[in-house]
Amino acid sequence: MRAIINLEGRFDMSTSKLALIVAMMLLSMGLVVYPQGSANAAKYCAQLRGATETGHPDCSFSTLHACRAHVKHKGGGHCYKLH
Repeated sequence: MRAIINLEGRFDMSTSKLALIVAMMLLSMGLVVYPQGSANAAKYCAQLRGATETGHPDCSFSTLHACRAHVKHKGGGHCYKLH
């Protein structure tokens, strides 16, 4: 009877290890599929002329050139690098 208990204990141990391995694999796959950072992350913000201090700048630009083109198209303002 003691041998059966040992086998059951080992079975439970290997099942929990398997569950841990599967959970870790799923988590790591999630990080690969949904990365935290992006190579094209926004780096520049446009503050348009005439916006109030409480107005929200548009920080959707990945290049300074794109930000400046937007500001020029909208009638003026300035661009700054997002920290």
